[in-house]
Amino acid sequence: MKLNWSSLKKRLFEGDLFDRTRNKLSLQYSGVLIMFLSLFVIIVYVLLYLFIWNDQRVRLNELANNEIRTLQKWADQDNNPNRRPPRSIEDTFSISTDQSFYYLIAENGNIELGGEIQPELRAQVMESIRKGDFKGKGIQNITMQTFDTPSPDELGRPKQGNAARFLVTHRDLLWNGARIGTLYTGKEVTFQHDLFRWLLILLIGMALLFFILALWLSHLMSRKAIIPIARAYARQREFVADASHELRTPMSVMLTSIESLQLEASITSDPFSKKVLEGMKDEVNSITKLVGELLHLARSDSGEIVLDRSLFNLSEAAVSVIHKLQPLAQSKDIAIRLHAPDDLTVNWDAEKMTQLLVLLIENAVKYTPDNGSVTVVLADESEKGVHILTIEVKDSGIGIAAEALPRIFDRFYRQDKSRTRQNGGHGLGLSIAKNIVDAGRGTIQVDSTVGKGSTFKVRIPL
Repeated sequence: MKLNWSSLKKRLFEGDLFDRTRNKLSLQYSGVLIMFLSLFVIIVYVLLYLFIWNDQRVRLNELANNEIRTLQKWADQDNNPNRRPPRSIEDTFSISTDQSFYYLIAENGNIELGGEIQPELRAQVMESIRKGDFKGKGIQNITMQTFDTPSPDELGRPKQGNAARFLVTHRDLLWNGARIGTLYTGKEVTFQHDLFRWLLILLIGMALLFFILALWLSHLMSRKAIIPIARAYARQREFVADASHELRTPMSVMLTSIESLQLEASITSDPFSKKVLEGMKDEVNSITKLVGELLHLARSDSGEIVLDRSLFNLSEAAVSVIHKLQPLAQSKDIAIRLHAPDDLTVNWDAEKMTQLLVLLIENAVKYTPDNGSVTVVLADESEKGVHILTIEVKDSGIGIAAEALPRIFDRFYRQDKSRTRQNGGHGLGLSIAKNIVDAGRGTIQVDSTVGKGSTFKVRIPL
């Protein structure tokens, strides 16, 4: 089964706020646990490896030292360096359970003394000696063939051997300071080698099992830890939603009352009263907008944003949005240009799309200095058989600092709070824009250079 990384990513990092937090906590908890577990497995394996293999090497060295001492004692008492060891010396040598072979090789290459657990080993050891595999090395790990039955078989055919691991060491036999032979001693360590291979498999299997257990426990722990936070957040969200609903009515009444007062001749003739009412109207509009934004965020947190899809002309909707924002743009001598097909019909939520365009274009106008420009580009592209709506809003404004780009879509985040207060806004517009795009499974990103402007790019699958 092929792993679908995109679906796994959606399950882990999409969903509501608490699902994402819970998944991240689970991954972090299990990551810490598996890190310590892996470290424990590595330490245990290395310690066992060093202990057991060091024990095998020590035993082989002790065996070789005992044998060479016996031979050296004989050589020191003998006057003929070319004579084979006598029978009394041969009788002291025997193949034990801790030894697989021993050979005393004279300088002329003859085997002066030898024994092995299987006769097939002699030729293999001699071949390794001829190649010089053991020269200059204390203990060498080599692979040779062993046989369950004598070779050859009853038909004269050679038997198929089994690969076996051996530790081999050598000692020089001296006479009057000159080397007259070399003793080679070896022992089979196939069992230890296979033991460590299966031990590694067992440890890895146990690590995987404990990792699954750690993941389950981490998920359970994070789930329990998030419950009181989720309850408190739910109460807070309900309060914001209820308060937003309750504030809408008095705000509408106040706005209607202010507009009614502005129609009175006595008010319009008094500059001071006119100015006070205009200021009150601006503040009421600002509070009404904030209430709407908070209500939108409360709904998005609770997963209540559902797209009401219908066919509509996006180009006409964009023209309507630009016309609505013209007074703001004209007050700063900013030109808004639209590049879009005449008939760009899309199947999406017309209200949400209009809100998205208002947020992006209004944001561009607010942060563009006087005599600047804002360009809006709409297009319908096809990618792997899927229609993709692209929206690009480019301005010649102040730009966004590199350190602020990762947080530009965070709630209430404002790069320059003093400038934001001058332009209005509460740091929620881009966050709402991202929520709308996310509801349509789209993406929104920004490219910006300080002092040269910003470009917001939206891609929404249709």
